[in-house]
Amino acid sequence: MAETSERVTVRIPQEILEGLKRIQEARGHPTISDTIRVGLEHYIQVELPSARARKTVVSLPHQDYLHLEELAEEGVSVDIDDAIRTAVREYIRIRLEQFGGRPSPPDPNNAKGPPDGTLISEGSSSGT
Repeated sequence: MAETSERVTVRIPQEILEGLKRIQEARGHPTISDTIRVGLEHYIQVELPSARARKTVVSLPHQDYLHLEELAEEGVSVDIDDAIRTAVREYIRIRLEQFGGRPSPPDPNNAKGPPDGTLISEGSSSGT
């Protein structure tokens, strides 16, 4: 975090505060402020991606989203985005092999995904 910071006051509805508290507990953030900072950093990264980044929004059936949440909770994936990136990489590798392409070997040091792509997942509670 930057050496200097500025205080900003924001009013938020109670249900958002409750959601932030659940995230705080799940992620182990010391304070709600830390949780909000992490969320804002993520929001900025998504809304202002680097010039090389590609953003894809994926709408998933509710049941698939629940399965991804389970994988993340069990520690199989860091989070839902990580599970989706892993699945997409594996799908691409398999398809390239099927069609005679030569995929590059996976980079174990690249846990956040390829440098030229950002994948954003959006779940739906409506079962879409």
